[in-house]
Amino acid sequence: MIYMRRKRLTNRNGIHTPSSETTTYVNYSPVSEVLEVEFTGGKVYHYLHVKPEVWEDLRTTIRAGGSSGTFVNRQIKPFYDDVRLEL
Repeated sequence: MIYMRRKRLTNRNGIHTPSSETTTYVNYSPVSEVLEVEFTGGKVYHYLHVKPEVWEDLRTTIRAGGSSGTFVNRQIKPFYDDVRLEL
Protein backbone atom coordinates (compact mmCIF):
# COMPACT_ATOMS: atom_id res chain seq x y z
CA MET A 1 0.00 0.00 0.00
CA ILE A 2 1.20 3.47 -0.86
CA TYR A 3 0.27 6.68 0.98
CA MET A 4 0.09 9.74 -1.25
CA ARG A 5 -1.19 13.25 -1.34
CA ARG A 6 -3.75 12.97 -4.08
CA LYS A 7 -6.90 14.88 -4.67
CA ARG A 8 -10.31 13.31 -4.39
CA LEU A 9 -12.11 12.68 -7.65
CA THR A 10 -14.37 15.58 -8.53
CA ASN A 11 -16.44 14.16 -11.38
CA ARG A 12 -20.13 13.47 -10.96
CA ASN A 13 -19.99 9.67 -11.10
CA GLY A 14 -20.01 9.26 -7.32
CA ILE A 15 -22.52 7.10 -5.49
CA HIS A 16 -23.30 7.02 -1.77
CA THR A 17 -23.47 3.43 -0.54
CA PRO A 18 -26.09 3.09 2.21
CA SER A 19 -26.42 -0.69 1.72
CA SER A 20 -22.84 -1.27 2.82
CA GLU A 21 -21.47 -1.44 6.34
CA THR A 22 -17.87 -0.87 5.16
CA THR A 23 -18.08 1.83 2.49
CA THR A 24 -19.85 5.17 2.42
CA TYR A 25 -19.04 6.46 -1.08
CA VAL A 26 -17.55 5.28 -4.37
CA ASN A 27 -16.50 7.28 -7.41
CA TYR A 28 -14.78 6.54 -10.71
CA SER A 29 -12.73 8.39 -13.31
CA PRO A 30 -12.93 6.73 -16.73
CA VAL A 31 -10.11 8.95 -18.02
CA SER A 32 -7.57 7.80 -15.42
CA GLU A 33 -9.26 4.44 -14.67
CA VAL A 34 -9.22 5.20 -10.94
CA LEU A 35 -11.86 3.86 -8.56
CA GLU A 36 -12.18 5.89 -5.37
CA VAL A 37 -13.59 4.22 -2.28
CA GLU A 38 -14.36 5.96 1.00
CA PHE A 39 -14.64 3.56 3.91
CA THR A 40 -16.82 4.08 6.98
CA GLY A 41 -13.80 4.94 9.12
CA GLY A 42 -13.05 7.87 6.82
CA LYS A 43 -10.09 6.39 4.96
CA VAL A 44 -10.10 6.96 1.20
CA TYR A 45 -8.35 4.75 -1.32
CA HIS A 46 -7.76 5.00 -5.06
CA TYR A 47 -7.65 1.68 -6.88
CA LEU A 48 -5.63 1.94 -10.08
CA HIS A 49 -6.25 0.68 -13.63
CA VAL A 50 -9.86 -0.33 -12.96
CA LYS A 51 -11.64 -0.87 -16.26
CA PRO A 52 -14.98 0.84 -16.96
CA GLU A 53 -16.71 -2.55 -17.07
CA VAL A 54 -15.75 -3.18 -13.45
CA TRP A 55 -17.16 0.23 -12.44
CA GLU A 56 -20.40 -0.63 -14.25
CA ASP A 57 -20.58 -3.95 -12.39
CA LEU A 58 -20.13 -2.11 -9.08
CA ARG A 59 -22.83 0.43 -9.99
CA THR A 60 -25.20 -2.40 -10.95
CA THR A 61 -24.52 -4.13 -7.63
CA ILE A 62 -25.28 -0.94 -5.68
CA ARG A 63 -28.46 -0.20 -7.66
CA ALA A 64 -29.68 -3.74 -7.01
CA GLY A 65 -29.27 -3.20 -3.25
CA GLY A 66 -26.08 -5.22 -3.00
CA SER A 67 -23.13 -4.36 -0.82
CA SER A 68 -20.39 -2.23 -2.33
CA GLY A 69 -18.13 -3.35 0.51
CA THR A 70 -18.49 -6.99 -0.44
CA PHE A 71 -17.87 -6.11 -4.10
CA VAL A 72 -14.73 -4.14 -3.23
CA ASN A 73 -13.41 -6.90 -0.97
CA ARG A 74 -13.99 -9.64 -3.55
CA GLN A 75 -13.58 -7.94 -6.92
CA ILE A 76 -11.26 -4.97 -6.33
CA LYS A 77 -8.83 -5.43 -3.45
CA PRO A 78 -7.37 -8.77 -4.64
CA PHE A 79 -6.75 -7.56 -8.19
CA TYR A 80 -5.87 -3.84 -8.22
CA ASP A 81 -3.08 -1.74 -6.77
CA ASP A 82 -4.22 0.86 -4.29
CA VAL A 83 -3.14 4.23 -2.96
CA ARG A 84 -4.35 5.51 0.38
CA LEU A 85 -5.08 9.21 0.22
CA GLU A 86 -3.76 11.52 2.90
CA LEU A 87 -6.57 13.99 3.39
